[in-house]
Amino acid sequence: MENVKNILLRQVTIVDPSSSHHLKKRDVQIQNGKIIRIASSIKVNDIPTLHQTDSYLTPAFVDLQTRLGEPGNEIAETFESACNAAQQGGYGALLAYPSHSPATTQAAQISYIQQNARKGVRLLPAGCISEDMNGLQLAEMYEMHQAGAFAFTDDKKNISITLLARALEYSKTFNGLIIVFPMEPQLNPGGLMHEGKTSTLMGTKGISSVSESMRIQRDLEILKYTGGRLHFSNISCAASVDLIRKAKRQKLSVTCSISAHQLSYLDEDLINFPANLKVLPPFRTEHDRQSLIEGINDDTIDCIVSDHTPVIIEDKAVEFEYAHFGISSLMTAFQSVLTATEGDIEISQLVKKFNTDPAHLIGHALCSIEESSSPAMTLFTLSQNTTFSKQNWKSKSFNSPFIGETLRGAVLHTFLPKP
Repeated sequence: MENVKNILLRQVTIVDPSSSHHLKKRDVQIQNGKIIRIASSIKVNDIPTLHQTDSYLTPAFVDLQTRLGEPGNEIAETFESACNAAQQGGYGALLAYPSHSPATTQAAQISYIQQNARKGVRLLPAGCISEDMNGLQLAEMYEMHQAGAFAFTDDKKNISITLLARALEYSKTFNGLIIVFPMEPQLNPGGLMHEGKTSTLMGTKGISSVSESMRIQRDLEILKYTGGRLHFSNISCAASVDLIRKAKRQKLSVTCSISAHQLSYLDEDLINFPANLKVLPPFRTEHDRQSLIEGINDDTIDCIVSDHTPVIIEDKAVEFEYAHFGISSLMTAFQSVLTATEGDIEISQLVKKFNTDPAHLIGHALCSIEESSSPAMTLFTLSQNTTFSKQNWKSKSFNSPFIGETLRGAVLHTFLPKP
């Protein structure tokens, strides 16, 4: 969208629970990145005007699971390419996972990441739970917190009982958020996809949903014992939703997220071994998918993450067994969920799983859509669709099943305040 510095947005539905204009259709005048007027109708001359049917203006999306590549894997992704892809996908802030080389274990690294945002997309660094993600001893969590770390995680590596208990206990001193990936690796070693009828037909090692639910049960017991704040990333099965729903009713300080692409595919879609559908956790059954949708609607699931995992072509264009897990997903996350859940989730409920709820989890302040404010905002429409291609792809990695696909809606622009 050209000339977005000064523009009049006509009859956009504002979706922002903190705004006095929430769920109202308004004209919004923006000048030099600042909202100067919001009204039912605005008459003004000599300013570019956008009037797109069925368009929405929301606080910009906040992703709680982005792998940047840089430092150490710039061939797959850089700060700049990730931020460009994020802005195209409607994001204004990214929780930068510490899984690069070297892993984020020190305060100086936290400061370095914060200083390297591009085009106004904020990078919110997460620190490691253990030194070098080795699972042995705690990293300098307090020092990283003081430097600005928003959460702590060892990404999808295994976390022992001892390490998790120590991390939860220690993080209570500064109200830190511990993020874990729930999978018991010893149950299905070498698993490649969901364990079920399709994996049996394919002769492929499976990953049982029990490996996820049993780890959640274990970690919830540890949380009961130690206290603290625990977040389960990338849950994928019905049993996990039920366990977390029950834990929330018991007033445990537990939250969870799902990967956006988890709603788009099932295990049966892997029958021909498509490497771009090899993800962790794996795609599961329609029953599991419907349970995830129910969890979004009743707020058992707190947020939807991109789970952005850039992978170079040499690590995907191999036999299915050897292909790396993961999808490059910053550009497509929101629209893939729009497409997969049409008619199942209200727009306002879906949007808050991309902005206000994840922002609240990590204590990232969002600026309300009000007059005289300069918020990061996402403008999207449901009246047109988007076809993704290698030509309009912003990430350096093309490991996405959505390239060549048409998804519902279009992100028209992401307004970002000056850095």
